[in-house]
Amino acid sequence: MRIEQNQLLSLWTLEIPPGCDEGMVHVRTFLEAAGECVNNLGLGRTSGNLASLLIAHRTMVAHSDRCRQCTEAQL
Repeated sequence: MRIEQNQLLSLWTLEIPPGCDEGMVHVRTFLEAAGECVNNLGLGRTSGNLASLLIAHRTMVAHSDRCRQCTEAQL
């Protein structure tokens, strides 16, 4: 089942974002990569999408580990 790129993002509505602007960019990138993984399930093209998802996840986690605003938002 194909999903639109913004479909996951549309579920994520926040009055006050739980982190800094850069952190929210990383979260958006991760959600978009997750959507691409879902779109390509079973097509034999998932390895590139999985790599993008893992990179986006590592980038998001690394940023939140060093960013005080994003770390405080996790509490």
